[in-house]
Amino acid sequence: MKKTTCNNLRGACDAEITGSTPEEMGTNSKKHVMEMIQSGDQAHIDAVESMKNLTPEDQKAWYDDFVKGFDDLPDA
Repeated sequence: MKKTTCNNLRGACDAEITGSTPEEMGTNSKKHVMEMIQSGDQAHIDAVESMKNLTPEDQKAWYDDFVKGFDDLPDA
C-alpha cells in the first residue's frame, strides 16, 4: 500500500490518499474529491476544472507519469 496527498494528485488539500495500485489510488482520490465537491469545497471544484482544462494528451501524460512514479511513493 502506497500513500500520497490530494495535492500531489493535482487536488486541493493535504488529505492522505492510499492505494495498493495506481488504479486503486485513483479510485480513492476520486471518492475523496467527490465528497469534497458535494460538501461545496470550492478549492476542489477548481482543481477538477483545472484537470478538465488539460488536453486529453496532457491528462494521459500526467497519468502515465503518476503510474511510472507509483512504486517510489512512500509506504502507507
